[in-house]
Amino acid sequence: MEDFEARPSVVRWFIVGGLLGAGTALLLAPASGKRTRNRLATGLRDAKESASAMTGELALRARGLVDSASRIADSAVTFAGDVTAAARDAMGSVEREAERSARR
Repeated sequence: MEDFEARPSVVRWFIVGGLLGAGTALLLAPASGKRTRNRLATGLRDAKESASAMTGELALRARGLVDSASRIADSAVTFAGDVTAAARDAMGSVEREAERSARR
């Protein structure tokens, strides 16, 4: 459980480290300001597109999981109904048999 709870902290530090590294690279870059800004804008645009693509893929996977869970739940409800009907039938048979035995 501790590993699971620690993961968001690790991811957060990874992101912070990446941002600090990017900022340091900008400050110490030997390229001109304009060229650095263009490279930064291109990198940010690429990162945004990648994040957007991953978000779309995650949304599709989540929808698939929800659909699967819904089908499983529907099957469970149907199964529970079938079990209930079978139990009622069995109880009816037992009651009828008990009545017959009581008459003898």
